[in-house]
Amino acid sequence: MLRTVELAADDYRKQGLDVEVKAVDDLEDEATAAEVAADLVADESVVAVVGHKNSGPSKSAAPVYAAAGLAQVTQCSTDNSLSRSGWPTFFRMCATNERQAAVAAEYANSRLRRGTAVAVHDGTDYGKPLVEAFARRFEELSGVGVQVVAMHVGQDDFSDVVAAVRQAKADVVHIGGTEIEDSKLVKALRAAGVESLVIASEGGPDNPIVRLAGEAGEGMVHTYAGADPGGTEAARRLVDRCRGVFGETPSYVVECYDAVRVIAGALANGATTRDEVRDAIAGTDTQGTAGRIRFDPNGDRVDAPVSLWTIRGGAMLPLDAERLSQ
Repeated sequence: MLRTVELAADDYRKQGLDVEVKAVDDLEDEATAAEVAADLVADESVVAVVGHKNSGPSKSAAPVYAAAGLAQVTQCSTDNSLSRSGWPTFFRMCATNERQAAVAAEYANSRLRRGTAVAVHDGTDYGKPLVEAFARRFEELSGVGVQVVAMHVGQDDFSDVVAAVRQAKADVVHIGGTEIEDSKLVKALRAAGVESLVIASEGGPDNPIVRLAGEAGEGMVHTYAGADPGGTEAARRLVDRCRGVFGETPSYVVECYDAVRVIAGALANGATTRDEVRDAIAGTDTQGTAGRIRFDPNGDRVDAPVSLWTIRGGAMLPLDAERLSQ
């Protein structure tokens, strides 16, 4: 993701914009995120932030940025509460958990009318709200209650989760967690003979869950709270560039690049202070790499894209492409 941001900044430098990237590492830790946010705030040359990646660190850093008037443009922090906490400096390129989960629930209901579902979360600020939103939407659509089960980061024994899925006779299992926990759980489910449709997040090209889950991942459906990087010619060119330079396509590659786009747009239009940059970003209305970019008053992207993916033949494919191949 950092290299994609640097790639975008280099593109804008070539267009004559004086912009540099200063990188900090939040270690995917909330306390560290607040510390590095304070470091960025103290550097007067920093006029906007791309990040954070994870929702927990974003939640810790956001009030620090807000107090300093420093715009934060996250590429993939999906927790609903981030845009509902009154931080005027917070902007989000990706979809919220609520929107992503609704797409998953609608797909599951369309496949399994009045089917039963179990939703499993990893207890994080990312996973728990995601599956709770899935459960609410699935219940609305199907009229069938959803059992919500907790696992935890670092868990290796999933016998309790497998037992809950079996007892519920679940037609669908929705998982909200990282690629690591998701892959461990789907392996445990398949090893126990559970054949339920498994839906998780972590879609998108080159996602490591394909490798981590192995054969157990075949047929999984994944939501991706971002644009399909193969959905437009501009996005496909960006993917090709990343694969040529980095050897892979980073998750949320479009959102990383376009986060720089909206910041660069503010600077190109004459914004110089943090307040001016924030106000310019809030008023963004531009064509991005894979679609129109605007923000609502809470900083959420208007009509934020969500794409559906599946694993077939050891590869993550857009679901529409997978359907066409059948």
